[in-house]
Amino acid sequence: MNTGAKASWLPLIAIAGSMVMMYITSFGVNVLISSIVQDLDTTVATLQLVIVAASLIAGSLMVTAGRLGDKLGKKKIFMTGVILYTLGLVVVVLAPNTTVFTLGWGVIWPLGMVLIIPNSIALIMHFYHGPQRAMAFGIYGAVLSAVAAIAPVIVGFVANEVDWRAALAMSPVMGVLTILLAWTMAETDKDDSITIDFPSVLLSVASFGLFLITTTMAGEYGWLMQKRALMLGAMEIPTFGLSIVAYLYVLSFFLFYVFVRRGQSLKAQGQQPLLDASLLGNLPFSVGMSIAALFFLVNAAMLFAVSVFMQAGVRFDPLQTALATLPFSAVLAVVSFASPGLGKRIAPKWIVLLGALIMLLGLYLISGNLSVDMAPGDVLVGMLVAGLGAGLVMAQGTTVTMMSVTPEQSGAASGLSETMKEVVGQGFAVALAGAVLFGTVYSTMVSSYADLEGISLSDSESAEFVIELEDTFQSITEEQESVFVTTLPAATREAYGDIVAGAAQKGVRAALGVAQLVLLLCALLALLLPNQKLED
Repeated sequence: MNTGAKASWLPLIAIAGSMVMMYITSFGVNVLISSIVQDLDTTVATLQLVIVAASLIAGSLMVTAGRLGDKLGKKKIFMTGVILYTLGLVVVVLAPNTTVFTLGWGVIWPLGMVLIIPNSIALIMHFYHGPQRAMAFGIYGAVLSAVAAIAPVIVGFVANEVDWRAALAMSPVMGVLTILLAWTMAETDKDDSITIDFPSVLLSVASFGLFLITTTMAGEYGWLMQKRALMLGAMEIPTFGLSIVAYLYVLSFFLFYVFVRRGQSLKAQGQQPLLDASLLGNLPFSVGMSIAALFFLVNAAMLFAVSVFMQAGVRFDPLQTALATLPFSAVLAVVSFASPGLGKRIAPKWIVLLGALIMLLGLYLISGNLSVDMAPGDVLVGMLVAGLGAGLVMAQGTTVTMMSVTPEQSGAASGLSETMKEVVGQGFAVALAGAVLFGTVYSTMVSSYADLEGISLSDSESAEFVIELEDTFQSITEEQESVFVTTLPAATREAYGDIVAGAAQKGVRAALGVAQLVLLLCALLALLLPNQKLED
């Protein structure tokens, strides 16, 4: 390809179409949580597990999908992904029960997403070069930000006027349009010499998958110290005071280490590894990838925790929830669209650092204005400030991560980068936010009960009550909750509404507190980026 000539923007339009299709789903679901839970007669915890399951499949196979694009042609794999994603959302929209919903949401469309994302980035790197590539990535990020802003409002409006199924049906419609657009794209070069090492695929799935599965267990078993006994049937498995989660995390990191070492061994033998470990030694790439993943974690955790609180605690409907979070997404979209060129005048490291600190301030303001009697506008200032910071980071994220990667490494690099975003920035984020949110809610309810009744509870007794509440509320309906309240002591029964409200408020603030700590880490990592401006 002539890198000096300007390429057609048609491939970018098709790629952006696929992102619109996926963002309608991923950003729309936050405002549909209560509607889906009620219609399918399920629980927020179950829906959380389904979301994490989708990330498990997508995250564990992302690197493999990037290599498939190099081997078979990026357009072919990209289009296969769009078709699978569209099929999965059709299943979701028509789902009569939680089982079918889980099949579509937790299995089929993640298989499509895993084929789309790494190959969409690799396609941009294939078709565009020099300043046009920087512009393409800027437009790509701006489109994502704009859809992230608009999708929740449109989805919330359609859900209010029709139902959640009609709202999500917009995604497969966009999928069909994307297929028609992508059909005209030229295919990329294929490298038949590339082999997909099956043991490496298994190690990739095992390491990333185990990491996500383990995270979903943290709320139930504890992050480090044992919260409840691990049972195998009627037999208790000894964990010596530590949570099973700690052991499984160590195992997942060990499997990732074996995965990397196998890649190094294959490369030393003259073979092509699934993941070239030299990418991890590329400091700008590794730091940029880490910042992007952690930044996505903050976004997903914040939106999930705030949306759950607004719908379950404040009783907002989907449209009210969307309007409350709209300022964040809208400012993010505007800033990320307007600021990619800043990297030519100011080294991106300083832009990322400033963005992280501004978003940190925004989350602090949001947290301080959340309450069960709030109105959507009460968090307006915090959402605006957080969106400003997020937009600055978003505008530079992909460029900073990929600027030191060669075209030959683009498939593997984009696959690994998107794996980290999906595993850490989506699956881990939702699991972490849910564990902190609900864990704080239940522990606060127990301590409030003890204070009201004048009871002194030991740590073990408090832990037992928390476990009892967790088990009770896993599948409780509103009618069953009303019956549960009648069994409480008089003082606690009379104050039950205030106890739940206070616990919910404390829970969402705890989740946002964790997000703020992650933003501080992003700011520190930004200092490790090269002090280099983007080339014209």
